[in-house]
Amino acid sequence: MRRMVAFALLLSCLGLTGCAPSSPTEASPETIVPECWDTSQLTFPRMTAEPAAQTACPIEGTDLITDLGVMPVPDLSEPAPRVPFRDPTFGTCLIRVTDRTADLPADDPSQGLKNEYSRVQSFNADGSLILVRSIEARWYVYDASSLLPLTEVPANVEPRWDAQDPAVLYIIDETRLLRLDLSRGERHLVHDFAADFPGETLAAVWTRYEGSPSANGRIWGLIAQDSDWRPVALVVYDLLEDQVLASRRLETKWSIDSVTISPLGDYLLVYHDDVCQEGALGSVDDPCGLMVYDRSLQAGRGLLPIIGHSDTALDASGREVLVFQDIQHDEISMLDLQSGQVTPLLTIDFSHSPLGFHFSGRAFQRPGWVVVATYSGAQPSATWMDDQVFVLELVPGGRVIRLAHTHSVVNEQEEHDYWAEPHATTNPDMSRILFTSNWGRSGSAAVDMYQIVLPAGWLEATP
Repeated sequence: MRRMVAFALLLSCLGLTGCAPSSPTEASPETIVPECWDTSQLTFPRMTAEPAAQTACPIEGTDLITDLGVMPVPDLSEPAPRVPFRDPTFGTCLIRVTDRTADLPADDPSQGLKNEYSRVQSFNADGSLILVRSIEARWYVYDASSLLPLTEVPANVEPRWDAQDPAVLYIIDETRLLRLDLSRGERHLVHDFAADFPGETLAAVWTRYEGSPSANGRIWGLIAQDSDWRPVALVVYDLLEDQVLASRRLETKWSIDSVTISPLGDYLLVYHDDVCQEGALGSVDDPCGLMVYDRSLQAGRGLLPIIGHSDTALDASGREVLVFQDIQHDEISMLDLQSGQVTPLLTIDFSHSPLGFHFSGRAFQRPGWVVVATYSGAQPSATWMDDQVFVLELVPGGRVIRLAHTHSVVNEQEEHDYWAEPHATTNPDMSRILFTSNWGRSGSAAVDMYQIVLPAGWLEATP
């Protein structure tokens, strides 16, 4: 109770409990400041060399598991929030970060809390803060050390941390990119893309939920949509120079799921809903599957005929790649974005269950590795991949290190179970990994976010 009272007071002090924005006469169009948003009581913690949670696990660590034998999900009661525990199968240190029954303010009707998505970075620039989404799309900042909620942030959609400043978030508000400075309590207009499309009535310029800027935060890949939410144009934007580097008109009949820029900002990836005809790839005039454009948007290529869950990453040599579920060949595969070469990494066994996948290549300080989370596995487990989080080395026959069972039951017939897909995502050095779980409560949006905490040097120590 004391924690919730403190949280409520903090929200009140920050002006995030119904604070009205300033009128146009009180602030210039370039600065949007809620009139009572006072951040004087908000301090920014800094991570120590070893997170406090790492040393708090109740037993000594064990060697990490690389064996690919079937290991059933153990019967384990839902853990208490913010109390470290060991995964009984894999020996890793886990913590339930959020408390869905106590962390939310009274006016948020959400049943659960989660990390946003596997392709999005949840940790700020110095690893001191974590961004958390409620089921009803409200956004909260947590202290990454104590794991306690600090404040709600006035974000709309697609909040993305600045790559250098730990106090800064960027958010999308229809056609506007806004800079949210948590340390000063200010929102500033960075760029209104409506001005780049005179005569157009746009609903939004964004990634459509699942994209991220380049690893250094500078280059953004976006899609402009009209008032009927049809595609109008692709956009490549330079945040540092506040300049649209390129735009390319699109046919409004095309259906696009999402877009994102590659880690080095060299390629714009466009995920089309339309599957290519058998034996064919997309073209700039007849796009389908995965289309990849250079930064100038002049050269476009169809690289995959169908594309599902995936994420961009850097391989061990620093090349930009896409790790994806290869639907045609039942493989986890890697696509080289420059050459177009596809390299199979792991075979998927679909003979027992549907088995879904999400990938996180956000560990740009750990090139050559990605995080994989699986869901909708067999019950009881029938393959080694079922319902867990593991890391995968980006070479054929590369190492697999198994980290945790998710305890999340996902039934594709249950609408609420989308929220229970683990969506595991990694911090930049792959020392902390977040995932979401309903802890066996299929059919409910009552989910929480969990963290896997790994010690320094864990990857180097694994054979």
